Order: sequence, then C-alpha cells, then structure tokens
Amino acid sequence: MNAGEDLSPLLAPFRLGGLEMRNRIVCSPISINLADGRGHVSDLVVQFYAMMGKTGVGMVTIGASSVSPEGGSTNTGTHVGKPEFEPGLRRLADAVRETGALSSLQIFHVGAQGNTAYSGQPVLGPSAYVCPDIGIMAHPLEPEDIARIEDEFVDAVISGLNCSFDFVELHLAHGYLLHQFLSPYFNHRTDRYGGSPGNRLRIMEAIAEKLARREPAALRRIGCRISGNDFLPDGMTIESNRPVVDLLEALGCAYWVVSAGIYDTAKQKPIHMARGDYWRYAGELRRFARAPVVAQGGIRSLETGARILRDGQGDLIGLAQALIADPLIIEKSAAGRSSEVVPCLECGRCRYLKRKDLTFDCVRPEGAGGVRPEGGGSG
Repeated sequence: MNAGEDLSPLLAPFRLGGLEMRNRIVCSPISINLADGRGHVSDLVVQFYAMMGKTGVGMVTIGASSVSPEGGSTNTGTHVGKPEFEPGLRRLADAVRETGALSSLQIFHVGAQGNTAYSGQPVLGPSAYVCPDIGIMAHPLEPEDIARIEDEFVDAVISGLNCSFDFVELHLAHGYLLHQFLSPYFNHRTDRYGGSPGNRLRIMEAIAEKLARREPAALRRIGCRISGNDFLPDGMTIESNRPVVDLLEALGCAYWVVSAGIYDTAKQKPIHMARGDYWRYAGELRRFARAPVVAQGGIRSLETGARILRDGQGDLIGLAQALIADPLIIEKSAAGRSSEVVPCLECGRCRYLKRKDLTFDCVRPEGAGGVRPEGGGSG
C-alpha cells in the first residue's frame, strides 16, 4: 500500500465511449460459474454483479459469456447470442445500471483449452493441441466452423448491446480461441487462417467486417482484453498484438484491457503480477493506443491504482479480488480509512477453475462470497 497517495484522480469521473463513469475504477471480469446449467443468467449471477456495482466502481465487467454451445469453460457459465438468453442478460444489465455503474459484457470461446469433463462439449481449436493440465486433444476447426463462430461472435455483440449493456468486451487473451488464432504458439494452420501474421489476424478481420455490415455503430461499443505477454517464446506480446490494435482502433474500439499468461503458464502469472509487470504491459500499450487502457492484475489497494495512473501506466484501473475480499474498499479508502480495508488473502477460493467442485466463494466473512448455491463451498 502506498500511504499518502492522492486518490482524487482515480475517484474523478471519466468519459468512456461518450458515457460518463463515476470514477476510473473498473470491476474486472470475474467468472463465477453460477448460471443455471443451460447458459441462462441465474438469480445468483444477478446478485453477485449487482453487489459489485454497489461497491462504487465506475464500470462492472461481466465475466466470460460464451458465444457458442461448445465455447464455455463449464456447463454452468453464461451464454449470449441467442434470443433465449436475452431476458436474463437484460435483467443483469438493468441490475448493474441501477447501482450507478456502467456495464460491459465480456464474450469468449474457450477453444483448445476446453475440458469436456466440465462442459460436456467437444474441444475445438485452430490446430491440434493438448493443454497439459487438461489432457484432451483439441480438434482443428474446419473453415465452415470458423465462419460459424465468426457469426456467433457478431450475434453475441449485437445481442449484448440490445440487452442494454453499455459495452461488449472481446476476450483476446488467456489462451482462449481468438487469442489462439492470433498466436503462433497455438495456430499451426496452413490455410488462409494460419501461417503469416496477416492470416492469423483473418478471423478478427472477418468478425469486424461482418459486424460493420450488420451493426456498424456497435464497433464503437467494443472493448478488448489482450495479452501483454504469454510467457512463451512463440506467445503474444504487446508488440505482436499491434495489428489487432490497429485494426480495431480504426473501427472505433472503445477501450483496452491488458492481461497476461495462458493455461500453460498460469503458475507464472502471480510472479509477474507481484512485480507489476501487468501494469508495465498496459503502459506499453498506452504509448501507441488511442483508446483508454485499463491496467489491472494484482491491484489490491486504491493507493496502488492511483500510483499506476500517476505513472502513466493506465487510464483506468481494474480491481477484482480486492472488491471480493472487501466490497467497502472504495468507500473506506475515499474516506481516508484505508487501514480498515480487509485485504485479499490470495487463497484462490474465488477462482472456480482452481477448485475441484468448481464453486465460488470468499473465505473472508466480510467478502462477496455469499453468492453461492446451497452446498457450494464454505465462506
């Protein structure tokens, strides 16, 4: 914690995509795995994200809704893109709006890092690949399946905005499908979707072109999460992401979020977070990106967030575990009572994929772990 750091820039209003955030703090996407088993938003999902809005953040990001039947990490994640999912998603967007926060719906396809044991679905990717921690061979996508998934991403963007989310965030990081197509580590195709950097970018070009034809105004409501470093020789970096940044900024991309690592390198992520590398990657992107950049990854106090802003490493600050451990962190810090903030213990109980029962909670009694189904883990 950086005692004495001026919090006023962090707590001041900010214009994002023409909309006003009440401050520069973003609730980073937290996947809680509490949908109804068919991809529909449950009461527990609404309760959790409304709680995140009530923390006082400027924007709440809904974690990882799948665009495809086979695109989810588990069978209890949320889905988006078909009319059947829209009533629940609209209720979720309305609940966040009532708290005074903006909302962004993150969308993704798990790709070759999928697990049939969790999802009941086949594992698909750009190329044959086995994630070491999962052990399932991904089946290479046929061109017609790639075209289908492109359409599903477009459907998801349009549906998310129609459900009154302020933004839709494309997940191009963490080794998920769009990241896999961009990365030479995953993508070994020899057709028009692989080989050269231009070919690896093709799926993103197609999504952008299809969206521009159907709903051009939606391009200005898209945010993107990219990887600052995959911690691999053939992985993505800020520099290798420059073509996708240039592509989407030319179309009006609203904001960027910088993360790092893939499933293969997950054990390295805490090391790089602790060193502040994630914020450094965000600063690298900010030097050439025109849209605002969200710096996140291991930020556990508002004082640290204020320092990141002061050092020019981000325009906005993303918090996740800090909000879960103490939903009053913003209120306490703004009132000069940072010493009363309940710190995150880094126990991992709020990361459901690290738990055998795939449940979500927080060990802190003051925390946001109370939104769990009956029998879901102890809090």
